[in-house]
Amino acid sequence: MKADSSCDFLSPEGNPIVGTSEKILATASISGIDPTTGKPLYFGGTEVHRDTQETLERAGKILFVCSEGNEWTFDQLVPTMNYEAELSPLPFR
Repeated sequence: MKADSSCDFLSPEGNPIVGTSEKILATASISGIDPTTGKPLYFGGTEVHRDTQETLERAGKILFVCSEGNEWTFDQLVPTMNYEAELSPLPFR
């Protein structure tokens, strides 16, 4: 659901912005550790610790993600045509 004052944005490549880049702690279950390689032996699922979620930033700017999986800062985004039309003054009559 969008707030009344929101608008849609595209990446500089023209792809829709679908979310923000996030860091979140998760614990993957293991059954042991390979003594030769030191690699975990994964078993079962992964528990996601949602209360650790943090929005990632680059140089203090929130990272947005486009539909192609690329990350962009807000100053790189392009407003959609609908938003630009809303900002344009009505033609003089």
